[in-house]
Amino acid sequence: MALNEVINLVNKKDGKIIYLAEDAFQKSKFQCQQGHEIEAYNNDIILGIWCDKCVTKDKLDICLDKLNLTYDKDFVLQNTVFYRALTGSRRFLFSKTSENEQQKKEIIVAEKHDYAIVFLLDQSELEEKLWPILKDNKKVNYLRREVNQMHDCHIEEKLDDKKGEAGSAVKKSTQPVPNDRHCAYGYIRVSTVMQVNDGFSLEAQESKIAQECKKHNLFLKSFYIDRGLSGGSMDKRLALEQLRKELKEEDWIIIASVSRLARNTKELLELVEEIEKKRAHLIIIDLNMDITSPSGKLILTLMASQAQFERELTSERVKGVLEHLKKTGNLRTKPHYGWKINPDRSTGVPLHIRDEKEQRIIERIRYIRSKHMHLGITGFTRLINDVNVPAPRNSKEWYHSSLKKLMKREGIN
Repeated sequence: MALNEVINLVNKKDGKIIYLAEDAFQKSKFQCQQGHEIEAYNNDIILGIWCDKCVTKDKLDICLDKLNLTYDKDFVLQNTVFYRALTGSRRFLFSKTSENEQQKKEIIVAEKHDYAIVFLLDQSELEEKLWPILKDNKKVNYLRREVNQMHDCHIEEKLDDKKGEAGSAVKKSTQPVPNDRHCAYGYIRVSTVMQVNDGFSLEAQESKIAQECKKHNLFLKSFYIDRGLSGGSMDKRLALEQLRKELKEEDWIIIASVSRLARNTKELLELVEEIEKKRAHLIIIDLNMDITSPSGKLILTLMASQAQFERELTSERVKGVLEHLKKTGNLRTKPHYGWKINPDRSTGVPLHIRDEKEQRIIERIRYIRSKHMHLGITGFTRLINDVNVPAPRNSKEWYHSSLKKLMKREGIN
């Protein structure tokens, strides 16, 4: 049975049997598809051992062999396993990690032990790309497709605790700041979660800003990103707030368009004045000029006024639609506790109808109150929670503010 299995396996590999040993302790002879002769025990063939001369080498291994460099596989450093490592005169670690947090940890380990690190995120044209990387001896390198090599800002840090892609973040450069160039900071914003998930708008802004930095010979130090946040106000934009704190003299802020920064003329001009006081610069790519110059401020004022006008016009349109819906009885506002939206949307029927389950809870509160009229609102709220009256919508318990409003609305004294 074992001999038949060996024959079948050799045939599947397009090999030939030169000599087949019937004794399990004697080696058989085979020839692989490429004509190499193999001596192996029959059990070795069953376990999957075949021609070692035909084993396909890893692309990185082939490149390192051609460069005559000795390397270690699965190199362990500070309990971290690296894919390959050069430990001679050129100290390099190679990793296939693509997750941001793990990359940060590996960079820290590499720097602590005086290694440069290369993340092998794409190995196409590896032979052409590898030697320049080893030659430059930069501390952190990313082997990516060309479309992702527009800048070196890859280390992302969240500025809030929002889950998923939405929220504020900073993407910092992996390269040290050169002495002969000024630093530039890119500011990026998208206003909807859909734009965040799509990613196109974010990448397009990054690309524009990176190209502008090259044009002016500026060092792109980091991107400050507010994802899924409105441009109506600068409040709650943590990335922009952080950028304003870190901005120093002779630094540059670069944005893709006025609307990404602000849609409020007053706030925008105040920000430009703040940048001027710090002796820094602001470039808006769509306008193709330094906005901190006199002519730039004039154009900026006109552009910001237009952006604000468009926003106010949109607001007026929304108000008009709401007024029309209200007059025609089609405005579906959120009903008070004890009521729900009427599923019947016919003309002339009430918008809200009683929610019998919540009405029973209101009656229970009315009854408990009649027995404890002496309690203040804080003590009564505590009592309501203690006797396990079901909490209102989207709440874990009753709070005295919401309970007080309910009692006033329902006439519970």
